[in-house]
Amino acid sequence: MNTKDYIYLDEDLLNSFLAQFEKGLLTKEVSEHGTESSDSLNNSSKITTGLDGIFGIGAKLQGEFTEGDNSMENEFTKNMVENVLSDYAVDLLIQDCKDNNVLHDFSSASEGDFVTCTSEFQIFDFEYLKSITDMVYLKPVLDAAAPPKKPGPQASSRERAEFHTEFFEYTKDYQGSMNTFKLIHDFSAFIDRLLMGSILIKFNGGITICKRGKIRLNKPQISFENESTRMVKVFGVVSSLKKETHPNGFKLNGIELDKASSILFDITLSRLDILHGNDKIIKPIAIYFEAD
Repeated sequence: MNTKDYIYLDEDLLNSFLAQFEKGLLTKEVSEHGTESSDSLNNSSKITTGLDGIFGIGAKLQGEFTEGDNSMENEFTKNMVENVLSDYAVDLLIQDCKDNNVLHDFSSASEGDFVTCTSEFQIFDFEYLKSITDMVYLKPVLDAAAPPKKPGPQASSRERAEFHTEFFEYTKDYQGSMNTFKLIHDFSAFIDRLLMGSILIKFNGGITICKRGKIRLNKPQISFENESTRMVKVFGVVSSLKKETHPNGFKLNGIELDKASSILFDITLSRLDILHGNDKIIKPIAIYFEAD
């Protein structure tokens, strides 16, 4: 059995597609006590056994509470069961796509196709990057590096010359750091405005724009995932194909207003080497690491 370590899961999109394949929605009509399973799935027998196990776990966990108010226990059990149902439903939807021959090879997929892709990745949280490069917070850190100490009146001409050289290098490095972080901050602020707080995940041959509320990691955890050497798996639908990019910009005469925001994405992300020609824009259902 392959286990999944989820980065992202869009339950609304997952259940919408699953309902269409299964001719009924995964309703998650669970008992507050987590003991009833017979009404939890409509018109599908594929995960009945799994559901029995899930509800058994829920009941067992709730039974282990020895104190505390019932509402908290019930909410804990309900949330746990719903999370497990959603995780299991990803496997069910992928299998439905395979059974109905609608899961396509990523390299040849067209707009509207279901795809999976296993790839190296980069996660860009521009809202977080914007906040940590704010000079109000960053300047004291940069100022902590003390400048070279000025020599006293008895210093030799050689010592004075060395000081001036060191001070020049210190000033150049300090100002260079300030300018770099300001540029990062300004770019991040602009892209975050375009993304409206969403998170962008780049992988080989495509990008996804992820709803922040569906990400299963907090901001620092997202940042450290970029250190991972694991391959990420993306499951979603091809929204569009980026036939070409314009990192150097282009004339805006006659641009249709409905495409203005995507043009700004094009220019900005291609200039940062995030978006490339022939990339696929994927509407993500689930993004995760998979282990045997």
